[in-house]
Amino acid sequence: MSAAPLHVLLLSLHTSPLEQPGSGDAGGMNVYVRQLAGALVDAGHTVDMATLDRGTGAPRTAGVQVTGIREGLRLLTVSLPGAAGAVKEELPHLTSAFADVLRGHAPRPDVVHAHYWLSGAAGRELADDWGVPLVLTLHTTARGKNLRTRTGEGLEPDSRAAAEAELIGRAEATVVNTCTEALQMVELYDADPARLTVITPGVDLSAFSPAPRVPRPDEPPRPGTPGRPLRLLFAGRLQALKGPHVLVDALAQLRSEAPGLPVELDVVGVGTRGFTTRLRERVHELGLEDVVRFGPALPAPQLAARMRGADLVAVPSSSETFGLVALEAQACGTPVLATDVDGLRTAVLDGVTGRLVPDREPGSWAGAVLELARDPEALARMGAAAARRAREHSWERTALATAAVYARIQDRVRIRHGSRPGLNTLER
Repeated sequence: MSAAPLHVLLLSLHTSPLEQPGSGDAGGMNVYVRQLAGALVDAGHTVDMATLDRGTGAPRTAGVQVTGIREGLRLLTVSLPGAAGAVKEELPHLTSAFADVLRGHAPRPDVVHAHYWLSGAAGRELADDWGVPLVLTLHTTARGKNLRTRTGEGLEPDSRAAAEAELIGRAEATVVNTCTEALQMVELYDADPARLTVITPGVDLSAFSPAPRVPRPDEPPRPGTPGRPLRLLFAGRLQALKGPHVLVDALAQLRSEAPGLPVELDVVGVGTRGFTTRLRERVHELGLEDVVRFGPALPAPQLAARMRGADLVAVPSSSETFGLVALEAQACGTPVLATDVDGLRTAVLDGVTGRLVPDREPGSWAGAVLELARDPEALARMGAAAARRAREHSWERTALATAAVYARIQDRVRIRHGSRPGLNTLER
């Protein structure tokens, strides 16, 4: 923790930290910002979170609605002309107006911490005007996502990549989730390693925890045996890059190759109407309606209960800077199957807390599920190891490390009226 309490402004322009993860644009970043804010307040700091109201019922005039969440923590919801009903692709044109409104309504903080590149664009203006440090956490990057993009997933525009490169060069510090992400920043964006800090996200251990052990007089049936199907869980936004369709196709292959293995898949989350419709049609086409269930995005306590009831949580994403769902599942004592890519290589310890699948081919996922279904002892061993590992990742730890970054740059920041960004560096 810094020597003195700080007033921190966390920017989450395109999605409210209070929005339900797994719906709309809400996901791991929403959890990250909300949990970081609360843990910073627990550590003695005061925090304002700021977001843009783009609901269809949002006010059409510029203003800020202030919501007190708890002592020391507020949500500043900005309304703008043209923001109501705006889609994500329209938001780059609103970042300056967002900054203008906040500048007139929010108190000057000690540090601006922007989450995602759209927040970074607004945060840069605010940090420059207020003469305070800018900290950046991108969560995903255009060039990183485009490296993994497959047909049908769409490419991120060059304009986003250019904006991210400029922000990385400007920020006093860029916080990344893993060493893999740090290396990617250097290789793809020519980031200065001295301004990169690796801080692993946390998990809400009060919500995500293993089920209590209940003694049973008889041995419970093994997963994947008659009367006890192997239960798979997917939790997240329904979109191509998250890969729920990979699991559906893998299930069909399993039914063909191992007809005696009962497997069920719960899909928890919502997505765009087009993708969701195609996914449901695929389930129908493959004749899997009896084993694939769809459900809405769930608050943390209910999601944790579903994770505890699963035998495996699957994360078949094409790209993840970390993958909070994987950590939450492990905290519940449930092993994880994840794509062998990016931050998931850090989130999941291959062979210890789960398995990393080498690609997103349905056959590879079917094979991984079949292998673990035939080894219930490995499932139990991985679940226990997963729970032990997750206990090392608290949001308190994440917040203390982040506050240390804020403290280090306090004495190094210069008010930038025309000064060169390269003059401000962060020692590793």
